[in-house]
Order: sequence, then structure tokens, then C-alpha cells
Amino acid sequence: MPNAINYAEKYQTELDQVIKQSILTNVLETPNVQWMGAKTFHVPSLSVSGYKNHSRNGGFNRGNVTATHEPYTLGFDRDVEFFVDQMDVDESNQAASAANVSRVFLTENAGPELDAYRFSKMATNAIDNNRATAEAVTASDVVTKLKRDILKVRKYGTANLVAYVSSEVMNAIEEYKEGKGTFQLENQGTTIETRVTVLDGVRLIEVFDVDCFHSSFDFTDGFASATGSYPLNWVIVHRGAIVAKAKLNSIYLFQPGQHTQGDGYLYQNRMYHDLFVMKNKADGLVVSHGTTAQA
Repeated sequence: MPNAINYAEKYQTELDQVIKQSILTNVLETPNVQWMGAKTFHVPSLSVSGYKNHSRNGGFNRGNVTATHEPYTLGFDRDVEFFVDQMDVDESNQAASAANVSRVFLTENAGPELDAYRFSKMATNAIDNNRATAEAVTASDVVTKLKRDILKVRKYGTANLVAYVSSEVMNAIEEYKEGKGTFQLENQGTTIETRVTVLDGVRLIEVFDVDCFHSSFDFTDGFASATGSYPLNWVIVHRGAIVAKAKLNSIYLFQPGQHTQGDGYLYQNRMYHDLFVMKNKADGLVVSHGTTAQA
């Protein structure tokens, strides 16, 4: 039986850390969702009617209680495999080793695609439900427009909000004129060289990779912005308004002789995940995007 190393102990911590530090949407992960035995989960929602005028002739007004269960079904199942001849590994001075292939793939492909998918799912939901604004943003109006959208979701508490902003928006914030406010920009200790600041108690995270910050993507081969998509200015989201979780993230590393596909190293990766905007908290998401669609 092949000695498949599926998250072998010596790789587990390292690879987990690589994928976590190479995605900006890591803070949106939902830890308590279990998909074991099913591809659909149900979220219960309870609504009750309000007060009515009391009559002193006795009796109470009867209210209504409505319980619903909204289904959410996983639908994004991705995989890839790479084969590297053992002589290519040797003659590249180990540069093409399975460990290096896995690290590069996670950093340059898996992580950015995960972000791209999540941003596009949130953006599409906001656009479809009239919670998105098409606009240009400049240094003179960036803070005013950000405050406008933060106000729309502020009821959920600023500590529960996160705002992803484009590099152009973060540059505009840096150019914000003296006397209107000051911002401290810093990196928060990840491997991603991105800027982070706070506005009205809401953390702003720069999405430095413009390629993954669009309203829709073509995922035929990797990911690319889809025709008709818009570049995003920002996505402001209440973390309780979404469920973002991977059901399966399998990594297999086979050495020569441990598989039947040739005389070399075989690397396989499968990611089965999705992001959902909760129907009863959809107003906890607001988006601003550009005015020019992708040709």
C-alpha cells in the first residue's frame, strides 16, 4: 500500500501555517461548523411579532412565532496534482522537491484563490441585494465614503466588523489631508506585506493583490477576473453574517516507488470549501466597487 503522507506530522504545522498566513480572509473562518456526513447544513431562524396596545378589559394580544431553517449547500470542490521526475529534483538542487512544490502552490495559488472566491461571493451577494455602490474613490472623499458604509453595518458592533480595502483605497487614506484625521498603518505580523489600520473602531485590511479583489471570477483554470466583473474598492462585513469553512483540505505527498504514475514525486491537493452569506443577517455586508467592468 502506498505510504501516502496526508498531512504527515512533520508537514502539518508548517503547511497549515503557510495556508493561513497566505490568505487575508483567515479572520472570517467559522470554527464551529460541522459538515460531517452531509454537504448541506441548515441555519435556524426565529422571528416573533411585536407589542400591541394593551386592553384593560382583560386578555393579551396573541403574537406570532415563525421558525424557519435555511439550507446552505457546499459547491466549490477544487483539486490539482503535480508530478516531478526525481532527476528534475536532483538536477534542480532540490528546488523542485515535493515540499517546495506544496509550499509554492499554497502561497501563490491556493491562498489567493481562496481569497478571490470569498471576496467574489460576498460582492455578488451585495450587488444582487442592492447593498453595493458603484463609485470612484479619491483622497478627498475616501474617508467620508468609508464612514458612510461603516454606518450601514455599525449596529453589529465595530469589534465584529472587518473591512477589506484595495491598495488604491489605502493609498488614498495615506493621502488624507492634515486636519481631517490621522491613521497609523502597520503590518500585523503575517507573511503578507499588507497595511492595516483602524477607522471608527473598524479594522481596515489592505488587499494588496488586485487580481483577487473583483466582484466575479472565472475558475476554469486557477482564477481570473470574469468578463463583466468590477474591481472592488472595499468589502465591509459583519463576521457573524457569513459562514466560511473548508470541509476538506487534503494534501498527499508520494515518493518514487510509492505510486504507479512514473519515476518521480507526486503531489496532490484537494480543497472543498465554500462561503455563505446568512439570509437573516445579509444586511451585515456592504460593498463599494469601481464603475468600469472587466472587458
